[in-house]
Amino acid sequence: MTRNRAFRVFNVTVIFFLFVFIIGDSIVLAGRYGGGFRSSGSFSFGRSSSWSSSTRGTWNRNGGGFFGGHESSSGYSKPSVTPSTPHSSPYSKPLSSGSSTGSGYSKPGGKRQAEPSSGAGYSKPLSGDTTTGSENRTSSGYKKPLGAAGSSAGFSGGSKFDKRTIQEQRKRTAQESLRTYQTEQAKFKEPAFKVDQSKFDSNPLYQKGRVYSGFDYNTYYNNRNNYYKSQGYQAPPYAYNAAPSFGMFDTLFLFWMLDHIGNRNVAATAYNHSDDPGYKKWRQEAENLSKDNADLKTKLNELDKQVNSMAGTPKDPGYLPKDVPPDVALAAGVLAAKKPENPPLKLATGQEGGWYYKFGDIFKQDAQGLDVKVISSPGSIDNLKMLTDGKADLGIVQSDVLALMDKKLPGKKLISEQTSLFIEYLQLIANKDGGVKSISDLDPRKNIIYIGPVGSGSALTWEALCEKKEAYRKIPTINSDYMTALKEVEKSPRALMFFVGGLNSDFLKKAEEAAKKSGKLILVTVDERSVKDEKDMHGNPIYSMVGIPGNIYPYLEKGWIFSHETKTLAVHAVLVLRTEWASQYGPTAMDDLSLVINQARPAIAKLVNGNK
Repeated sequence: MTRNRAFRVFNVTVIFFLFVFIIGDSIVLAGRYGGGFRSSGSFSFGRSSSWSSSTRGTWNRNGGGFFGGHESSSGYSKPSVTPSTPHSSPYSKPLSSGSSTGSGYSKPGGKRQAEPSSGAGYSKPLSGDTTTGSENRTSSGYKKPLGAAGSSAGFSGGSKFDKRTIQEQRKRTAQESLRTYQTEQAKFKEPAFKVDQSKFDSNPLYQKGRVYSGFDYNTYYNNRNNYYKSQGYQAPPYAYNAAPSFGMFDTLFLFWMLDHIGNRNVAATAYNHSDDPGYKKWRQEAENLSKDNADLKTKLNELDKQVNSMAGTPKDPGYLPKDVPPDVALAAGVLAAKKPENPPLKLATGQEGGWYYKFGDIFKQDAQGLDVKVISSPGSIDNLKMLTDGKADLGIVQSDVLALMDKKLPGKKLISEQTSLFIEYLQLIANKDGGVKSISDLDPRKNIIYIGPVGSGSALTWEALCEKKEAYRKIPTINSDYMTALKEVEKSPRALMFFVGGLNSDFLKKAEEAAKKSGKLILVTVDERSVKDEKDMHGNPIYSMVGIPGNIYPYLEKGWIFSHETKTLAVHAVLVLRTEWASQYGPTAMDDLSLVINQARPAIAKLVNGNK
């Protein structure tokens, strides 16, 4: 009997702790992902089920956002997107179709179809290895470049398997979308009051509502609720005794307006839309509800007083209070029936003619399903500034510059998704007569190093190295353009020049020609092992140890008889996406973006690091 009691006590204890663990874990996850497990049917993009495996595989570095192992390393909680302007409309995620059922698909360019297109309009498969270009190790433990296989990626976006995976994920998401819509509609006592949607086409408020690549109810309700949360607003219970929508207006917006009627700018909404049939029906319904509700009656009396005080003022049918997104005011079903647009994407690249800028050209050519604007810039630090300021959505930034962010942009924060595009080599060119064979041979009493123009990637990488190793800070440096520096190195045995970039860049080709003609230039080993394991704040590697094969630069790497491999460090050219963009436009846009990246990646990697 005693043994049976002990056994029962043991079982009860185990069940209790399991229950506590499950409930506690759910609370943690719900808090982390912005309430993604609420019973109301609200949906959070932070949930792993929201994203296709193809997208999750593409964004393989941690920027504190949805992807890259943030659960274990950053403690990041999904941001709620609240736009700063009423016209930005970030509340329509590109998913599924524009139908009210939430099923089906949208082709790039806004045309709808019953079945998904073959890979969102992509016709050719990706070629080349999709693993990091530096994974091909030599016998010495260094890594050789792989030419066209330039960077790490979790999936080859052009394959039929990956496109099929995306299509299957979209079907599941469409089903979730429909369930969410049905759950939200069922919260209200009355059916939606519908108006012929063709009458909305000329309405300026309706025109402000934007739908990108399709419509998803999960996104609509999630972002609408996030907006009200940011205001600390909760709709009164009697709002749910009405219909879920009145014509083009969402019911919760109309009751939000009523609960803020003391603000004249908000009250102007009622005045400007008082002739709208949907508004009139809501006002009638609210009046009926107020017969048994003194509080509601008082609010409606105040509304009438405010509206009457504006009599004679010209009405603006597109009016909304400042900072209220149109997609908060407009009803879900109204937006679901709108023709979708391609999500806008601002891509910060680099100087015209450089690899970053060339990637932008390749990317834009392949970017079906996205409205891409390529922005030229001086380089990584400016791209990082544009990303933190919201002036760019996507940008290319060197991995070591990302690690310098707190120093270069104090007070700035960036929650991002990240993926490596290709690697850039630290290339140190010396005069053969200087006796420098390795970066470790540099002597501040004897040597001077040209580190590139101020603000260039080369200058920033040198600064990052100096942050990691004090000895480098003592070496005299000069900022100069690369051709001037090359000529100085040819003339002076004490001079060296530092250049960060891909193999066979236009400048290195000129340096190779100069080495062939003069016989005075050599490529020096940058085998600084003390920094090779350095990581940034999110745990991403900053550097890689690589080897430049002797056939890349036969004269710069010329030995006594044969050309030799040069061991060096490399940094990653990282494509950085603001997580706010991913949250704003959702899984379909991320799938389209990931497909473009994985199509463009091998092409730029081959150009940057292609072997001869």
